[in-house]
Amino acid sequence: MIDGTYGVYKGEVHRIGIDEEDIIHLYPNSESEIDDTYTDRYNLGSYSKAVDPSELTEMFELSSFAEYKGYKISIAREVGDEYELWVADHEIAKKLGFDRCDKYAYNMMVKKSDVEVIVEKTPLDR
Repeated sequence: MIDGTYGVYKGEVHRIGIDEEDIIHLYPNSESEIDDTYTDRYNLGSYSKAVDPSELTEMFELSSFAEYKGYKISIAREVGDEYELWVADHEIAKKLGFDRCDKYAYNMMVKKSDVEVIVEKTPLDR
């Protein structure tokens, strides 16, 4: 899935993270981009570099949903040619035949061909 926070840096879209101090961390699109300006802050093999908000021409969130039988449903994960859909609304779950997976949630595996994926882009302030 492409869900996450992104920024446009030097004309290219990159995943970004914003830490508790509002510092923006840019993640490389490939290993070949990693140079001495990137660090592995947590020693997990995930490199990023701090960038000034003025270096980003755009920041946005992408969120994916499934249009399934007329309802906008959350996509929990992708498994092969299927999506696991998730819903909290009991009435919708009952109408669509979802199974209860915990106290307040219902899920169902569906073929990718049975849904239309909707990607919503929400701009973020810089």
